[in-house]
Amino acid sequence: MSENIDKKPKTKSLGMRVLDFVSGLGLSVVILVILGLLVWFSTLEQTEVGLSKVMARYYNHEVFFVQPELHGRKLPIILPSAYWACAALFINMTLGGIIRIRKGINQLGIIISHLGIVSLLLVGAIDHHKSIHGRMDVRQTGVNDYAWKFKSPSIEVFQYDADGKKERPLVVKHELLEDLDRSKMRRFKLPSMPFDIEVRGYIANARVHDISSEKHRNHDGGVVDGLFLRPLKVDPSNDQYNYSCYVTIRPKNGEPSRTLLLSRQIAHPQTFAVAGKLYGIEMPNEIWKLPFEVKLLDSKGEYYPGTMRPSYFSSDIEWRDQSGVVHTRKIEMNKPLRYGGYTLYQANWDRPVNGVKYSGFEVVTNPAELGPKICLWVTTFGLFLHFMMKLVKFLERETRKAAKSE
Repeated sequence: MSENIDKKPKTKSLGMRVLDFVSGLGLSVVILVILGLLVWFSTLEQTEVGLSKVMARYYNHEVFFVQPELHGRKLPIILPSAYWACAALFINMTLGGIIRIRKGINQLGIIISHLGIVSLLLVGAIDHHKSIHGRMDVRQTGVNDYAWKFKSPSIEVFQYDADGKKERPLVVKHELLEDLDRSKMRRFKLPSMPFDIEVRGYIANARVHDISSEKHRNHDGGVVDGLFLRPLKVDPSNDQYNYSCYVTIRPKNGEPSRTLLLSRQIAHPQTFAVAGKLYGIEMPNEIWKLPFEVKLLDSKGEYYPGTMRPSYFSSDIEWRDQSGVVHTRKIEMNKPLRYGGYTLYQANWDRPVNGVKYSGFEVVTNPAELGPKICLWVTTFGLFLHFMMKLVKFLERETRKAAKSE
């Protein structure tokens, strides 16, 4: 005697349904469409505002969503930034294309190609977080072999010589400053100076206000000589942060201490005297010494009519490599110079002042420079292996059919 038992399909738990969605092909397609739109819009926008601003607006991890903008007008569409879209694709492909995929010899090529793509996304994250970006301003009046690191404020302390020129400064690097909020202070001993300094109240972006014209609020910094700092929201698409902090000068000879307010908004060093000698202190971006020299020969720039949006920047440069060989090269907005792991992009341009031409370059070095090439070769090998296995099976099947028909 048999019984008919209706077997009901098992209902998946909420966790399994979420896992199916996160690792599913549908989500992969949606993310790839979004990335395609981001590349398209950012490429169009790059021709108007330049590479640096586009990279910061579309590809920065500090930006979660971006609204494309063309010809100065924002489009009625909001997309996740490329960084977070790539992060979602990394999770999707790791789960769906490597962990949950059916394992076997027939899937070997697909698994290898997925590993290559996932590794490429990982290399991109390493590049984003570990590469160094800086700015080099070059004029026809000299040769430059250094850049200013982006988002790397430092404190420079120096003495003025008898002619009023700055001597070689002592530098406090940004790693020692960025954790110094209101509740924390750090003292720096300066052996070659007749004083030490204490730093507190570091703010990544702030505006300097005069207490006589602006009311002091609870979240503002302390008042020094009638001035105080008010924190501002950081815009990741703009490197022009007003890095700021409070510095107390502690003379070693018993002279009274003095507190100074430092800010990049203040376009000149703060000066003070200790033991009858004049010293200065300021807060520029950290200097980045480069292994080559750059000399500007010529520069050209054009803006769209009636606007300050760049349509074309270029620079003719002469650069000397580490072996002393001199090269000449034209750098354009979409044609950078690459040498020894460094890349120079044409970032900005300004009209000549008193006949002296100027150009601004973004300098980038990437610790995972060879990573993308290796990952692409791995992906190509995986796809080639998969297609060859499919081809062999197809030929075998056709051979068997031909044999049966004879």
